[in-house]
Amino acid sequence: MKFLKKILMKGEEEVFKGLAEHISLSIKSMKIINDILSGSLSDKIIEASAVEVISYEKNGDKIADKLIILVMQGAIPVALAGDMGLLIDKVDDILDLIYFLALELARAYRVGVSRKNVVAEMYKKFTGMSLLATKALEALKEQFESVFEDYKKVQDLDSQIDVYEDKVDEFKNNILDEIYGLGTSVDPITFNHLVEIVRTLDTIVDSCEDASHILIRIISSLAY
Repeated sequence: MKFLKKILMKGEEEVFKGLAEHISLSIKSMKIINDILSGSLSDKIIEASAVEVISYEKNGDKIADKLIILVMQGAIPVALAGDMGLLIDKVDDILDLIYFLALELARAYRVGVSRKNVVAEMYKKFTGMSLLATKALEALKEQFESVFEDYKKVQDLDSQIDVYEDKVDEFKNNILDEIYGLGTSVDPITFNHLVEIVRTLDTIVDSCEDASHILIRIISSLAY
């Protein structure tokens, strides 16, 4: 059902395409996080990969600034400008969180924290969360690409993201129990590092869910 294609102005279409482009940068960055957590990258490549994520984050900021300007110039109906600004900020926040993860992981490799057996084992468990985060990001991108064509598909993808978020919550709770169960067998820096990664991965998927719900609200208003 091409429900939006008929009514979207050029500016509105450009905003949604920009959001899809922005989330593509998050997907590329998240795949780098997956590679680091899986242990498939050497230390030198990890440092270079972190720099790559930094580059994506800077490009994401430029896209977000451009989209905010479009909204301020009237690309979106005034009644929806607040929600659209919130959506742009939420999408930009996702890439900021992945950027933080990349720096945290690179720092851990630099100082030797990640070479500890207990950390390497936890990283393997984190990959379940990071892969679900990637799936949530891919679903969100597909939503942005589908708003011009198929509202039902956008709704179905919203439901998928909700499922991913529930699964990540379950991962988070189980892994946090394991981390806290380590007690004094790990030093405070290691403990905080592990907790930061878990909570950040969880927040990334939470933000995908939030963005999806805001998108549903916006396109429902545009269509009806």
